[in-house]
Amino acid sequence: MSQTDAPAGSRMQPTLAWTVVTDAPLKGLGLMREAGRIVTWDESDGLAMYDPRGDRIWASRAPGAIVSGAVSDDGSLVALIGESRRLWLFGPDLELIADREAVADPIGLAVDPHGRYVAVSSRMSQTHLYTRYGRKSGEFETLQPLAHVAFVPSEPRLIGAAGHGSLFGVELIPAGRGRLDAEVAWRESLLSNVGRLALTGDGGTIVASCFIHGVQRFDANGRGEGSYHLGGTAVLAAPDFVGRTIAAATQEGELFLLNRAGNIRWKTALPRPAVALELEPLGRWLVYGQATGEVSRIDLEDPGRPSGSAVRPSPAAAKSAVRRSPAASSPVRTPSWSLTVAESDDRAESAVLALLDDPPRIGLMTNADRLELFTTEGKRLGRTPPIKGVGRLIRTSPGWLAASTDRELLLFDARRNSGKRLEDLNIVQLTHLEIRPDDFGLAVVQERDRVGRATTAGRWIWRKELDSGVEDLAIGPDGLIAVTTDDGRLLLFDPAGNPVEGPDDRFGEPLGLVPAPDGSPPGVAVLTLARQRQILRGHDRAGRILWETPVPWVSWHLARAGSAAVVSAPDGRAVAYDGTGHALTSGRDPAPPGVFAIGPDGVVLRAYRRGPHLICEDLDGRVRWRALAESARGPLAAGLGGVAALLGRDLAWFPHLAPPVRVRPADDRTDPLFP
Repeated sequence: MSQTDAPAGSRMQPTLAWTVVTDAPLKGLGLMREAGRIVTWDESDGLAMYDPRGDRIWASRAPGAIVSGAVSDDGSLVALIGESRRLWLFGPDLELIADREAVADPIGLAVDPHGRYVAVSSRMSQTHLYTRYGRKSGEFETLQPLAHVAFVPSEPRLIGAAGHGSLFGVELIPAGRGRLDAEVAWRESLLSNVGRLALTGDGGTIVASCFIHGVQRFDANGRGEGSYHLGGTAVLAAPDFVGRTIAAATQEGELFLLNRAGNIRWKTALPRPAVALELEPLGRWLVYGQATGEVSRIDLEDPGRPSGSAVRPSPAAAKSAVRRSPAASSPVRTPSWSLTVAESDDRAESAVLALLDDPPRIGLMTNADRLELFTTEGKRLGRTPPIKGVGRLIRTSPGWLAASTDRELLLFDARRNSGKRLEDLNIVQLTHLEIRPDDFGLAVVQERDRVGRATTAGRWIWRKELDSGVEDLAIGPDGLIAVTTDDGRLLLFDPAGNPVEGPDDRFGEPLGLVPAPDGSPPGVAVLTLARQRQILRGHDRAGRILWETPVPWVSWHLARAGSAAVVSAPDGRAVAYDGTGHALTSGRDPAPPGVFAIGPDGVVLRAYRRGPHLICEDLDGRVRWRALAESARGPLAAGLGGVAALLGRDLAWFPHLAPPVRVRPADDRTDPLFP
């Protein structure tokens, strides 16, 4: 904690009491000032409640995506605004009390300090009032939409701030049976926008964060009393209950403590800007949260201590701070190891990555067109000489990896740690590749219209030219090759290359295609996906439709993950189906596109990047772990054991189960895998 150049008599020496980390990136937090509890809500729609020592008391999950939240001072009520104008009310143990539709286009939310009423403002310039059980209790209209609303703790008043230049005072009058009459008592013009609105206990001081105009202070009737300029963009400010101290944060990542006269008593620079900030009512400590999920409490100087005597956290708090360090017990992970594998950021971003589960191996190709192999313990097994051509593909099958450009293909036996080029295939413009070397060989498509089967020794078994381009390729049971075509057909070939007689169906669009998931009924050979028509189908070995099930939205991708087939939409929504077309689980919230795999507990997991985060979650949206990855974008690969990712120029490994010790392996390059 840094110290300002304030006079010696006013110096403070705050100390960090603890830091906890939310399960997913933080969206916001609220301080129950009377109860002393802290409530957080995050991007996975999770709610968590902590006591003043940082111990998690309760955890819950919202019914949908959270937009904003507010809490009562007495700890009895938590209110959340969700997408599609939902209002959710939770009790003191984070149990859901009410789920109802709120006013249209909600933008502002506040909870009465005693947990009796909730105010929701809208872009339609209307503000609706609700009881703690979700029943509507009143409404009022203002000249401008209120972007921020706040109840006065000690009086039946509500203060509101428009996003563009007005401050409103609203009197609340009980009308019986839980209803409130509301009347706008005064309106004052502002000269700036407002980022946050906060009040003292009696409402006598109104504090507004006004960005480049600093922190503005107003009296109970909205008349300006001055401003505090912090040398940055003021985005958050909160006073203590009586207004002696104000905590403020800037967009540039600085944290301040001010006295009522505007003197800076203490400031510090944070690793990242705070997205939430609250000050304890008596000014003894503050809590702030960063978007990456760290929520920290800072103990401030005890006014009774001699100047220069720093407040130290209690032994329990100190133990709590250590116990909750991100590396020890939080969902935030650092890689179990990382190695520099790319010579430039461009090579890292265009690399191709694959993960083999049996035996555990990581395969990597950069635009140097070499296949490089690693164990999941971080040992380099070697790399191949470059292969000619453009484009890069890596395919896996138990015990094997195949790497290819459009002109050359090599096969690697992971059990024997040996590989070979398949030079005799004379490949021209390879576009699709699937492998199953142990019992089938390779399925190859060239120039999008020539499909064939080859041996692992590099000899063609058969080749066929099609009258339409290939959309997708799969190897089915008993040596079956399946392709879908641009004109909407599903074609199947037996092990000898003979077309399988079946219905001549045309499905009206190119189909996605995967082999039947593990555990499918014996008759199901492949699954197809009609993206625009939103239908998933199961087919037998002759292509006949055994079942079909609707997909809830226009889809984008079909992937096989162990015992599941995962259908995902362009916005990242996903549903996992078994081999009978039954939906196993679905993601309710959009997420960036990612990679899917079966985790060690048999649950479908998705790994993806969101901003600076690498996140691994199940399809229900529950975050298993996440990592801060502030580097250039690169490929991801997920498997039974964990996730491999290129972070900048480094290859990093994140096991699904946190390792007991994190070590960086030696950079022990070996000889090439084969000449």
